[in-house]
Amino acid sequence: MDDFKYKNTCEPHKKEQKPFVPLFFIQRPLFKDSFKYIEPLGLMSLAAFIGDKGYEPGVFTGTSIDALNLLELESARRHIAAIGFYCDFENVSLIESFGGLIVEKFSIPVIVGGPQAAALDKDFFLRSKAVAAAVGEGEETLFELLEFIVYKKGELNRIKGITYIDAEGALASTEERTPIQDLDSLAHQKRSYSLTGPKSNIAILTGRGCPFRCAFCFMGGAAKKVRLRSVGNVMAEIRKCLDENPGIKYVWFADDTFTLSRERLEEFCVELSKLRRERDFVWFCEGHPGLIARWPEMIKRMVDSGLVRMQIGIETGSARLIDLYRKQTSLAEIEKVVSACRDAGLAQLCGNIIIGGACETSETLSETWNFIDRLLGMAPGMLDISFTLFTPYPGAAITECPLDFGVEIADRASLTSIGDFPVSRTKALDIYDISAAKYDFTQKLVSRMKKLLAEGLVPRELIMSHYRLSALYGISSVWHRAVYSQDPFLNRKYSLLSGSSAETLGGVPRDQIDQWRPLRVFSLWNAVAWREMTPEISGYVLSPLEYQLILHCSGKLKLGEIIERLYSIFMKSFESFEEFKSMAFEILCDFDKKNWIVFNKY
Repeated sequence: MDDFKYKNTCEPHKKEQKPFVPLFFIQRPLFKDSFKYIEPLGLMSLAAFIGDKGYEPGVFTGTSIDALNLLELESARRHIAAIGFYCDFENVSLIESFGGLIVEKFSIPVIVGGPQAAALDKDFFLRSKAVAAAVGEGEETLFELLEFIVYKKGELNRIKGITYIDAEGALASTEERTPIQDLDSLAHQKRSYSLTGPKSNIAILTGRGCPFRCAFCFMGGAAKKVRLRSVGNVMAEIRKCLDENPGIKYVWFADDTFTLSRERLEEFCVELSKLRRERDFVWFCEGHPGLIARWPEMIKRMVDSGLVRMQIGIETGSARLIDLYRKQTSLAEIEKVVSACRDAGLAQLCGNIIIGGACETSETLSETWNFIDRLLGMAPGMLDISFTLFTPYPGAAITECPLDFGVEIADRASLTSIGDFPVSRTKALDIYDISAAKYDFTQKLVSRMKKLLAEGLVPRELIMSHYRLSALYGISSVWHRAVYSQDPFLNRKYSLLSGSSAETLGGVPRDQIDQWRPLRVFSLWNAVAWREMTPEISGYVLSPLEYQLILHCSGKLKLGEIIERLYSIFMKSFESFEEFKSMAFEILCDFDKKNWIVFNKY
C-alpha cells in the first residue's frame, strides 16, 4: 500500500476548488431514530481541522441507505477526494461492507477512524478496501492521509498513528502519534460543515484523556494524559455555534473531564449563566460520582446555570463489583450525589447499570436491584436508569484479560448482537441467564416507577419539567417515555400544560378561578363507560354532580358560569350556594389529581 493503487480521478489542484472530503457516521436503519439526538462530535472536530488546511469537509450522520443516496448526488455534481468513516463497536461490519461498496462503485478512497480502529484486523481492510485506519486522535493523521491520497505527498508507512495493509499484504501499524497537547489551538466546529441540516443540540468536548481506568471502558485502556481546554476557548466555540444555528437549544458536554476541577466547573457555571441571559438553552454534562460527592453544593450552582440533565456511572449495586470495575467511587458516594441532585432541583439524573459484567452472579444482581430500588425511592421522577449488557470494547481491561474478571467472551466481534443480546458469560451466569436478567430488571424498573407515580410520590413540578424539556428543548427521559406517556390522562394533561397557556388548578390564582375555563383532557365518547346507566371513568363511578361537572368542562364556560348553571339543577341537595360551590370545588380538585382537567384563561 506504499504505492497508492486506487483510481485517482482528481483534477490538478486548483486553489479555488478545495477537495471535498465527506466524513460519515452511519448505522443500519434499525438505529435511525438515534440520529435525532447524536451529534458527531469527533467528526466535527476533524472537519474543522482539515477545513483550515485547504479541504472542504462535510459531516453526515444517518443510515447507510441515506449515506449511499447522498454519495450518488454528490458524486454526480463534484469530485469526492476521499471519504472518512467513524467506526465504533456496533457498526464495524457495516463499514466493512459499505466501504468496499464505495470503492468499487465510486472509486473513492476510504479512510477509517474511531474507537474501534485499534482492533481492526486484516480481513476488515481486505473487505472494506480502506487505505488506512487512524488510531487515536485523528486530526493530524487524517490531514496527512489526505495529503498522501490527494497530492501524493509523503509515504504511507511514515504517517504516524495508522494501521494499513503493506506492500507484502501484511497488516502493519506505524509509530503511535503523540496526542495534541494544546487543545485551544484546534479550530472550532462549524455548523456549515453539517450535511444533515441544523440540529437542536451541539456536543462539546472541554478536554481529552481520562484520569480513570474503568475496567469495562474503552477509555480505560486508551486513556492518555488529561488535556483541558480553557473555559474561554470552550465558551467561544459555544457562542460561535449558537450564532451559526439559532435553533440550538441544548448544549451537551460529552467528556468525562468536565467535572474534574471544582474551580473550573465554577468558572463554567459563571460563563454559562452569562450566556443564558442572551440565549435560551440548557445543558447536559457527564459527572464522576466520586468527584461530585466531594462538593455536592456545586450541583445547585450547576442547576442555576442551566444544567437540566446529568449522567453518572453507577454500573452496579455490589460494593465488591464497583471496586473490581475500578470505578474509584463507592455506593455511599453515589447515594450522596443522588440526594444532592434531588435537593438541588435537578430535573433529570441518569445512571447506567451493566448487566452480566465482571464476576456477575444472581447475588450481585440482587444487590444491584436493591440498590436501584433504594435510589428510585430517594428521588422519584428524577432518576433515569438504563441497562446495558457488558460489551467487550477493544483495549478495556476486561476485554484484554476476561478470565481475571470471571468473564468468558463468547462472541468478541458481537456478530450475534446489536446491543440486545449478551456476547459473554460469567462463571455463575450463562448468556441466557444474563439476557433474562436484563428483561427482568427492565420490567421491575418500569413497574417500580409506575408505583411511585401512582402513590403520588413524584412531584408534579418534576413531571412538568420533563414535559417542558421535551417540548422546548427536545430532551427525553425514561420517565417520560416509559411511564408518563403510558398514562393517557397524565400524558394529555401535561402535554397541554407544556405546549399551551393551560394551567393546573393549583396554578390559577384562587381569587381568579371563577374567570378561568376548565377543560377535560379526554374525549367523553371513549373515556366514559356506562354500566346500568351509571357513568364511570377508568373504573371510577361518577356521581350525578361529578358527571355534570366533567360534562361541562369543555373549555367553553367559565367556572363561575358552570357553578351557577349546575346549582340550578342540584340546589335542592344543598343548604346554600356556598355549600354547593365548596363541594364542586372539592370535586374539581379530585379531577385535577386524577389528571382529568386543565384550566384556560380564554
